[in-house]
Amino acid sequence: MRGGSAGRIEPRLWEADIIACVNRAWRRGPAFVRANRGPQFCDGSDNDTWFRPPIILFNREAYGMHTTQRFLCCCNYGVIAPMKMLVLCLAGFIVTPSLLGQDDSSQSESVDPLTITLLEMDLTATAKLFARHDLDDDGTLSKSEFERLDWTGETIRPFDLNRSGDLQQVEVTLKLAAERERAGIVQMDSILADRYTKRYDSNRDGKLQLRELEDNMFSDQIDSYDRNSDDELSPDELIRGLAFERKFRDELGVKGCDQGGAMGLINQGDADGNRQLSGDELKAVGLDSATMKFDRNNDETLSVSELAEYLADRRMRMGLTPSDQLLARNVIRRSDPDGDGLVPANLFRQGDSDLDLGSPDENGDGSLSLLEMETYLAKQRKRLGFDDEAAKRASILIARNDSDGDRKLSKAELVASGADRDSPLSPQKLSLIDQDNDAAIDMQELARFIQKTRRP
Repeated sequence: MRGGSAGRIEPRLWEADIIACVNRAWRRGPAFVRANRGPQFCDGSDNDTWFRPPIILFNREAYGMHTTQRFLCCCNYGVIAPMKMLVLCLAGFIVTPSLLGQDDSSQSESVDPLTITLLEMDLTATAKLFARHDLDDDGTLSKSEFERLDWTGETIRPFDLNRSGDLQQVEVTLKLAAERERAGIVQMDSILADRYTKRYDSNRDGKLQLRELEDNMFSDQIDSYDRNSDDELSPDELIRGLAFERKFRDELGVKGCDQGGAMGLINQGDADGNRQLSGDELKAVGLDSATMKFDRNNDETLSVSELAEYLADRRMRMGLTPSDQLLARNVIRRSDPDGDGLVPANLFRQGDSDLDLGSPDENGDGSLSLLEMETYLAKQRKRLGFDDEAAKRASILIARNDSDGDRKLSKAELVASGADRDSPLSPQKLSLIDQDNDAAIDMQELARFIQKTRRP
């Protein structure tokens, strides 16, 4: 944000300001914005947060995936997962949840503007709002202008940072971001909403009629998105529906790679066009009858959501992370010109450190299938001893404190980080983390330590 006279906030939040903030924070840590002060940066302790562009964190806990209500209590996937489904059934949710229980952003809540996560979509929404409602083009929304949005003095008060009675662009951005967070919406929901609108909006009216979505591949609960029962989805209804389904899938351990894989299986094997797989269609995509245990509504077919749950369960049982799953699929897709699901085994080169894992071509037929690639990557992941989240955290900490650019942290760099004794960057932990005794910590060593000491 640009400087200005005392007590006043510059009305325009320019893209250059955002990029500068991201670049500084990426190198030095999350920005803590305080009124009338420049950005401050936290140290490299294990309790701070991290991010990558285009997300900007203002003293937020993590990742921008917060809601005021959770549909299910947050717990690990495993033996508790069947209990979750039981709870759903007892509550009247037979297959997947109705979206009637989506978060209601109309609920008024006390919010601290300086704890809000700003996303790129918030800036875009602000620009569109000002283009339509800033009638005098002065860069602020006056009382008469924001009342056209049904905003009252009471609802804008937490965001009127300089107590002027008007709303400047940065203040409007904070208000829109707060409403988005209450609905549990993240950037990917916005990206997918735009993508699906462009694909299915045949009459180009900016809305999606339910009839336009009869053949959609992204949800089998699309009718529940229609909150006002008018047989069409506004942009707001679409993005809220996508956000709710994503949050529910997260509770079951279903990630984007699983959802995408399920959609791919439907595209590949759905011979009768009902957007489900059954019988011979399952065999055509390499699935056997055992997968029918995920047929939650007992209709003898598997929908997109049921297939995604199956793929998530299979991935986790194999010990694959989402990045492993995507890598395996990409290897097959990029090198499979005839579409038979097999690639020449000689195209895959093993590193010297992986030779003890054996050849990925387990049956020795000279070709690699998706299952063989997944099995091999699962072996690699088990030996690595850390998941994607630990790897990201380790990479961030090293990038932030690696002053000589060797992608390792020496004892001097650990000392310079200023981390306390509870942080993985504590100099006292060097001997515990340094497994190859080279007097430095590399990314894999740090990731293993983070994984091992992570709190449940």
